[in-house]
Amino acid sequence: MPIGPGQQLPDFDGQTIEGQHIATRRYYLRSGLVLVFTHAWPCAGCRAYLSELDRHLADFRADRMEVLAVVPLEHTLVVDWRDGSPHFPIVLAEGDTVHRRFGFLSPVGSPEAAVVVTDDTGTIWQAWPVGIAHGFPPVQEVLAWARYVSYQCPECWETDRW
Repeated sequence: MPIGPGQQLPDFDGQTIEGQHIATRRYYLRSGLVLVFTHAWPCAGCRAYLSELDRHLADFRADRMEVLAVVPLEHTLVVDWRDGSPHFPIVLAEGDTVHRRFGFLSPVGSPEAAVVVTDDTGTIWQAWPVGIAHGFPPVQEVLAWARYVSYQCPECWETDRW
């Protein structure tokens, strides 16, 4: 069963394409997260969605949200991302381990795509299991959720935002 709104984000960590260690807990109390789980790589549809999110990265960050992509594979299979890769971390997850913890697996056990929005405490506010058909939510809808979540904690913001 996939994770959903109201649940706590399971902590995970991994390495990015560049070899940087990333842990979700390092974002707690600093920013919310937009997590994008992709299918097994290479996947042109997932890559196109990540590129679209990257074009709106400044908007997400203005709402105190960070974007992380979770790709189920190894370093050697993503060399093509080094040129023109998004400006947010792409976390390499070994096999289906992270996808399995979140419940984003197909009936045959392969990693499926999904998008999750959390607040800065790791509470999930929205989750879209995408499946194999690349039915990603429109980026504007994800941005709207990011903005909504960011305004739920007014003491976390400067007063001039209001």
